Amino acid sequence: MSQQGFYKTILVPVDGSETAGRAVNAARELAGGGVEVIVLSVAVDRDVMPSELMATGHISRKDIQDDRRQQAAGVAQEAAKILQDAGITAKDEVATGDPAHCIIERARELDTPLVVIGRRGLTGFRELIMGSVSNKVVHYADCPVLVIN
Repeated sequence: MSQQGFYKTILVPVDGSETAGRAVNAARELAGGGVEVIVLSVAVDRDVMPSELMATGHISRKDIQDDRRQQAAGVAQEAAKILQDAGITAKDEVATGDPAHCIIERARELDTPLVVIGRRGLTGFRELIMGSVSNKVVHYADCPVLVIN
């Protein structure tokens, strides 16, 4: 166990939003005593939006998915670097799929994790209709979840 005695790993899902940045800052404050921070960004696997098709010309669905994955990797790397620069052991990871599902599954794979997640992300109107990612994580994760405003 860590010096805090409660968790060994902090999982911080990030999407580039302001609240995700605050979650990274909270994880920085909580990490210590051998606690590893895993920064996870999820490339949403959803149908290609009409606006994406209009903006891209004749680019394939695979190219769009690859671009989403590359963007997610950049977000995760940037957040992990912030933590590493503060002397925290941190690594970045990327998953593809439904964000809530990917976060919950990754938390289940870890040994005694704490999830630190921002309350609102970049999903906008769809989030209001479908329910927020953080709300799903709070309800379905098998570990403690700290939601940051």
